[in-house]
Amino acid sequence: MPAINRYITSAESLVTTHEQTRAGFLSIALEKNRVGDPFVRSALAFKAMAAHTEAAEELLSVPEVRPFLITAAGLSDKSLAHLTEADQTMAIQELIDKFLKPAGSNYIDETTFRYLLIKGDAVGGTMRNNIGNMGQSRLVRAIFSSMNVMGLACDLLSTDSKRWRRVDTTAAGIEANVRALHWANGSGERLLVFNAKIPTVGKNVDISLFSGGIQDYDRGRIVRRDDRAIMFGELKAGIDPAGADEHWKTGNTALNRIRSSFAAAGYPEVKTSFIAAAIERSMAEEIYAQLEDGTLSNAANLTNASQLTAYCNWLIGE
Repeated sequence: MPAINRYITSAESLVTTHEQTRAGFLSIALEKNRVGDPFVRSALAFKAMAAHTEAAEELLSVPEVRPFLITAAGLSDKSLAHLTEADQTMAIQELIDKFLKPAGSNYIDETTFRYLLIKGDAVGGTMRNNIGNMGQSRLVRAIFSSMNVMGLACDLLSTDSKRWRRVDTTAAGIEANVRALHWANGSGERLLVFNAKIPTVGKNVDISLFSGGIQDYDRGRIVRRDDRAIMFGELKAGIDPAGADEHWKTGNTALNRIRSSFAAAGYPEVKTSFIAAAIERSMAEEIYAQLEDGTLSNAANLTNASQLTAYCNWLIGE
């Protein structure tokens, strides 16, 4: 039995339950609606601004809706840097001739639908990033909760700042956009870095723990200090059971690469961990086996509050 996380007593205890999967999908659905809401509002604004027109051809004479028409025509923001105004007008005219005119009096609705269809790709891309961010935020919030209970002080470096700041771990919203955390435990000062490229590995690593103070972070150069490396972890926030095994294969490969790279560099004592929201039975057995034989130093199901808390307590104390 893994002694490091007392809430993992068997492979079965790692498996994501139906209720946890359901809650995860509902959370993602709410986030998707939040991300998509500005596009829906834009579509409603377009309908109001185009309401005075009487035919599809007239849309070209309303300069305020031109950017909306450009999107509805299928042109991405990146493509506009390579297209002249005349090129853009041609694309809009194609939209009008081939799709809006045939729609008859429903041309405004047709334009709106096509805009939303194109923006659906943007929502999908944003959501892929947001799911990962949601997972990291959940982990950071769990870390803050444990620190608060322990009475530990924490410093934070956000992704949009170069300055460290002391934070109130109970404050709402501070778990978003975190680049690194700093605290002190009984063994010394610690730096936890997220989504950093580790030179020894040659790849980005989701979670990296180093010994050192704020000055040792040195604008991110801490990742070059193999002698200060304590632990590296993979975090997989996707909740879809269909992708769970693939996430484990990817994460396990990354963790094997980390262990072999640091062993080759003379640091075989570096620890590794794995956290995931979607854990199916077959991968749970592999994870549990690695916990038992010490290949993995720790693990947790992201949807299991007790396991996540135990993981954070371990991380804080390392």
